[in-house]
Amino acid sequence: MKNVYIKYNPYKLTTEVLIDGKEVKKNSRLNISNEHLQEWVDKLPEFLEEECRTNQINLEFCGTELDYEDVLEAAKEAAKRGLQINVTHIPVKEIDDKEKLITDIFEEIKEGPFEELKQPDVIRAFELAKSSDFEVNVVATMSAGKSTLINALLGQRLMPAKNEACTATITRIKDDDSEKFTATVYDTEGDIVETQEHLTYEIMDRLNSDENVSEILVSGNIPFVNANDVSLVLVDTPGPNNSRNSNHKKATYQMLSKSSKTVVLYIMNATQLSTNDDNNLLNYVSESMKVGGKQSRDRFIFVVNKLDNFGKEDSIESALEKVKEYLADHGIENPNIYPASALAALDIRTTLAESDDDDDDDVYEAKGRVRKFNRNEELHFENYVPLPAAARGKIANRLNRAIQEDNRNEQALIHSGIVPLEEAIRMYVLKYAEPTKIKNIVDTFEKKLESAKSFDNAKKEISENKAKREEIRKEIQNIEKKLKNGEDAKHFKDEIERLNYDKEIKKRANQIVKKAQTKLTPYLTGKKDSTNEDNTSISSWGAIAESFTVKTNEPEKISLDAAKNVIEEFGRFTNDLQAEVQVDLEDLINNSVRKSAEDLLNQYKEKLAGLTEELSVDGLALNPFEMMEGDMSSIKYKDIISDSIEKEEVVVGQKEERNTNKRWFKPWTWFEPKYYIEDETEEREYVNKEKLAQKFFAPIQESLYKNSESAQNYAKESTKEIKEYFSKKFDELDELLQEKLNDLKKYTSDEEKAQLELEKVQNRLNWLNKIQDKINKILEI
Repeated sequence: MKNVYIKYNPYKLTTEVLIDGKEVKKNSRLNISNEHLQEWVDKLPEFLEEECRTNQINLEFCGTELDYEDVLEAAKEAAKRGLQINVTHIPVKEIDDKEKLITDIFEEIKEGPFEELKQPDVIRAFELAKSSDFEVNVVATMSAGKSTLINALLGQRLMPAKNEACTATITRIKDDDSEKFTATVYDTEGDIVETQEHLTYEIMDRLNSDENVSEILVSGNIPFVNANDVSLVLVDTPGPNNSRNSNHKKATYQMLSKSSKTVVLYIMNATQLSTNDDNNLLNYVSESMKVGGKQSRDRFIFVVNKLDNFGKEDSIESALEKVKEYLADHGIENPNIYPASALAALDIRTTLAESDDDDDDDVYEAKGRVRKFNRNEELHFENYVPLPAAARGKIANRLNRAIQEDNRNEQALIHSGIVPLEEAIRMYVLKYAEPTKIKNIVDTFEKKLESAKSFDNAKKEISENKAKREEIRKEIQNIEKKLKNGEDAKHFKDEIERLNYDKEIKKRANQIVKKAQTKLTPYLTGKKDSTNEDNTSISSWGAIAESFTVKTNEPEKISLDAAKNVIEEFGRFTNDLQAEVQVDLEDLINNSVRKSAEDLLNQYKEKLAGLTEELSVDGLALNPFEMMEGDMSSIKYKDIISDSIEKEEVVVGQKEERNTNKRWFKPWTWFEPKYYIEDETEEREYVNKEKLAQKFFAPIQESLYKNSESAQNYAKESTKEIKEYFSKKFDELDELLQEKLNDLKKYTSDEEKAQLELEKVQNRLNWLNKIQDKINKILEI
């Protein structure tokens, strides 16, 4: 039996691991740093088994309640394969409202003695980190009830709800706790076309129907969150096949992509699970969920709406099991499924909150839904959700209060599944968004504090060390010589120029295109039941065409109706594929630029290390690269079919014809039959399936390669630009370093200045230490 102790701090992203009281080795996979617990908690049992070499482990976990729940879940999964991990929790004392406390400290910094901490770039970076939005993207296929669900979350009817995939604009609803909703409306060019000081359902309906409107930014109250805790934004995305703007589809795939960290509410219609619209999106979701550990799974919440519409003969559990099987067919394992009735929740929060008149039909129907949920225990959806024990307990307490107060509407609201869904979103915010935001806020000025401290320590060393001042002055002069050395400067510039990722970018871009072609092939071949390289299912165009195929001995011929159906489905698929490829290529470019930036900074860091390697004064090892780190901060089927149409004579029946050739004056015809059977033919149009496939294949292939080529060219240009930018920045940093060296030299030759500055420097260092202590206390758990 091994005893393991793990302490995890989500605000510092630090993990401390002890096994039988001893630290783990540096090369151990348990030696984890700068990673969210949820990125590695699934592998924790494997790491422990590897390190402890036993299947009996006592684990003490010191951390937050939410993180403890995830460790406990990992231990339960490990038990299924015979690894016994007994987990006990050491609760931690958390300081509430860390963000406000850090903001107060930043105000103190702006009033402090360091001018470099008051620069506009530092203040701007801090404000940007503090005001960062947390997005919850809502995506759904036709008739899933997306607008109704958003309205239920808002507690009022704001989004137009129709029995179709009506959303044609992107609507972002930002929580600011205001009593009324306001809006700024943008056209496809990104220009403001109008503003609304009091947004209503009628206005939203008009805006959503306006083809000139591309995006609507809304501000108002989202009741289940507090704007002081997090800047939550509900994003209503266009339906997969109802986007007037090609960028909208790309935006949908961007928020679904593996590089995104936003929460996704994927709304599904419980009464109509399998749709063509679902296939492409769910396959892409599956790919995203396989990267990034538990956090990637947690951010996808599958809401099964309209589950209360099943009859008494249907089981809710069996319906949810079908949903799991349906998602598994698309490669999605262990999904977070939340059953819900958005309409019931909306009625409770609007209709029943405004009136109690049974003569009103809407009120009467709403009360009927309340009775249905309260009387039928199987419709208590809170019992089916995958929330951890602490969150379930919170909901149970709320339900008990409602029962004690005989508040039947509140009871039905909880049973409707909307309250557990809101709790799931809140939990994600507390577990991921809030700690990440706090870390980003601190990071904006923490390195600046260290740089200021390092420089003042150098001043202090020189002021106190009178006997070595001449020696120090000579060493500083040596650094200056190196800094100004033309040969060294040329070598550094050459090193920067040698950084090249063209081959790597081309290889990755070709992989993206190949992956797209793999998904494309089944549609062109008509092969049924195909799977892609990730073993996720692909709906086949051949399956749709089959029922329309002209009944001949040549199966490559399909009717015009079949061709139209095929092309409509294929058009949807290729549009999705195009958006997916664009997002993948953009990620490639961003990663390339990010890698270029990191490598360039490392080159400069190595240069600085070379300059200061002979300097013996503690604290003079400046990190100017950190000082500049904050600056980086569709297919028309008619056009395709027209060239694929051919004509042929087709036997459509038979008819009896009199033999007019049989005559008394033609003896050679006397023995011919009086009547004979003749094939009845007519000229029909058909579509040659092979030609049609080639018509599809050529432009799509060309488009894929053009995308790839454009991405590679763009990456090259971006690399060139970032090199030029960094080269200029490095020159500025060299000047900054030279200024600091000049300042330090004065202390080596001016005794009076050194002594006068000593007390001032000591006070500044004391101030810095106090500030850093305050920050550390806030970030501790």
